[in-house]
Amino acid sequence: MVKKVYFYILVFFSFFAFSVIIFNIWLYKKESQVVISVTSTYQYKMIINEVLYNKIYLIKNILDKYYKEIIKNEMKKKVELVNNDLYKLITILKTLQNLDFKNYKSFLFKYILNIYNEDIEIIQNNKIMVSKKLERIGKDFNYPCNPFKNYGQCSIVKNNKFTIVKYSPAYKLIIVSSFRLNNFNTKSVAEKLITVLKTIPDIIIYYNGIKLKGEFYTDQFYIFDKFKPLNIFFGFGIKYQKIDSLSSLVNKKVIQAVKPILYTFAIIYFIIISLMYSIIFTIFRKNIKNIDNTIKDFNQKAVTDKLTGIYNRLGFENEINNKKCKYFLIIDLDNFKYINDTFGHEIGDKILKEFTKLLKKYFKNDILGRWGGDEFLICTNKNKSEIQDILEIVNLHLKEIQKTYDKNLTKNLSASAGGCGNNMLDLQKRFNNADLALYKVKKTKKGKVLFYRDINYIKIEKEDINK
Repeated sequence: MVKKVYFYILVFFSFFAFSVIIFNIWLYKKESQVVISVTSTYQYKMIINEVLYNKIYLIKNILDKYYKEIIKNEMKKKVELVNNDLYKLITILKTLQNLDFKNYKSFLFKYILNIYNEDIEIIQNNKIMVSKKLERIGKDFNYPCNPFKNYGQCSIVKNNKFTIVKYSPAYKLIIVSSFRLNNFNTKSVAEKLITVLKTIPDIIIYYNGIKLKGEFYTDQFYIFDKFKPLNIFFGFGIKYQKIDSLSSLVNKKVIQAVKPILYTFAIIYFIIISLMYSIIFTIFRKNIKNIDNTIKDFNQKAVTDKLTGIYNRLGFENEINNKKCKYFLIIDLDNFKYINDTFGHEIGDKILKEFTKLLKKYFKNDILGRWGGDEFLICTNKNKSEIQDILEIVNLHLKEIQKTYDKNLTKNLSASAGGCGNNMLDLQKRFNNADLALYKVKKTKKGKVLFYRDINYIKIEKEDINK
């Protein structure tokens, strides 16, 4: 009886929901025809803003940042150049004084007029002795900064002008040189920015009225902007077809803004659906959810090793049957029994957990499982050399882990591995081959990895006979 009632409720609910959906679709089509004709212009404007203006705005910000960085570097070079020129002049003055040269004023006039490129004035006894601006000679000089507070030199930036003041012990002169911060090679800076712009796909670039990159197409709409500091024009085009394909987004927004009736039905529809779902599923939902969680929990526990958190035998077998890997490995901890017998199973369990962390770290994205005890299984796509390198690293970590519990290191804890690389074999055959390789490596050199195809059967037979 309960099932019949449940079935009738679902039928009624489904019929009602279907009816409301059909009505909303019909209403949407009717109103869309009116709205689309009204919003055509608005659509194009909005799409162009979203697609092109935002892109241009981002590029302008990048250009502005790069431009400032270039100017900063240019100014730094300029300052270094002026400093070097002043140092040369002071060195020359020192040499002239050592030679007891008296007519140094005439020399300085010729030097600054014919050799020195920047604005410069030379002061003696607080009066301008030499200047490129002849009308300033003989006038009092107001120092922009005091060079004697900073080992005979100082500098200052004021009114977009950089000024360096240096003291020359020779002839007791003050040398003042200055230059404008915006006095740089505009063409060189523009070329650097244009080089950056050229790396952007589909861009059109103009500089000094010359097109440097890009083509115009009749099926595209174009927008340009200007990087004002260097008068660089750049822009992009967008296909009219793309604008048309994106216009549906605008239609939805406008339709939503003018559809109070549609909203009303949508709200009623949502309320009724919510009530129906509450009536139908309130009683069963909690139990269904608990059952589902319980099943998931049981499934997870059934394939997970409780101690290490990786796959157990069943989980490993299920996982490896669904995937192919290059090598199948069995890894065994050497002298693990000594750890358990000497320090107890609690320490042994801690070492197994630490060992599992190492396997997860170095065999990331591979399939890991615990076969039992201190035996672990790995299905990996790494090559032989990578596996050998990883085992060496893992053994170094195991040695450090052992030291925390066993100071004397009576028996070394290490990991040995046997591998099988033929993924065409079934799991049992690959396990047997890898186990044979593990047996061989534990008899010869512990802490190493041996692959089944590399086993020397004749050597194994002789060793077994000798033993």
